Amino acid sequence: MKIRFIVLIFLLFFSYFQVMKFLDKNKESLNSDNIKNMVELKSGDIIFRKEQNILSDMFSNIDKSPYSHLGIVFRKDNELKIYHMEADEKNDDLKIQSILDFTKNAKKIAVYRTKNSFEEEDLKKILDEYEKSKIKFDYSFLLDNDTLYCTEFINEVYFKLFNENLYTYLFDFYGINGITINSILKNTNLEKRYEINF
Repeated sequence: MKIRFIVLIFLLFFSYFQVMKFLDKNKESLNSDNIKNMVELKSGDIIFRKEQNILSDMFSNIDKSPYSHLGIVFRKDNELKIYHMEADEKNDDLKIQSILDFTKNAKKIAVYRTKNSFEEEDLKKILDEYEKSKIKFDYSFLLDNDTLYCTEFINEVYFKLFNENLYTYLFDFYGINGITINSILKNTNLEKRYEINF
């Protein structure tokens, strides 16, 4: 009886340590950076993000959107990159970033995919054209000038790709019509693939 009891205690301790080792290993593989790298993306996907800061809150509140910024995914040199328009302290032109760089401060991301088919080479030509043109960020948020803000950029890419606007309405912001994230999210040709909260 004592031997059974000792063997049982030994097995319980052994099992406990094996379970703890397994959980620690999974904890490492499920950190937010690993998740951001593992998400299934393909060229043409639109990735949305929401950060936890005042500027992100301001932009998402314009049209009561769950997100404040977006970019388009493209496989460049065998690596997935996010193309997006954003001004920061370094520069104010087209950004081409890794998934991790694009999502590093995100508290939430979502990926949407178009239901329309397209040739990846056509998307490459469009994005290469924007990259070469050194397009600048649109601080005035106007639709009729030679600069672009984030939603305007994504809409232009999709217009060139499909010959139709991605936005479903223009939002009137104190007399200025603009393309908001919600006006893109409501497009029935986009399918939500997933949303992740961090």
